[in-house]
Amino acid sequence: MSDRLLGLDHDERAALAPMHPRRVDVIIAGVLVLRGILERTGLPDVLVSEHDILDGIALTLADH
Repeated sequence: MSDRLLGLDHDERAALAPMHPRRVDVIIAGVLVLRGILERTGLPDVLVSEHDILDGIALTLADH
């Protein structure tokens, strides 16, 4: 996925669903940071969520 995003120009990234308009320009930096983390840790992949951290906190608190 990172190679795909890195190969797209601004308009092509903006056309991707569900790309948020404010993420179009910063997604490249995020992709490079994430790629570096995966390479350094040796992890094969990551799980990405469209929900924010508050959902996880609420779920954790509900379990207690």
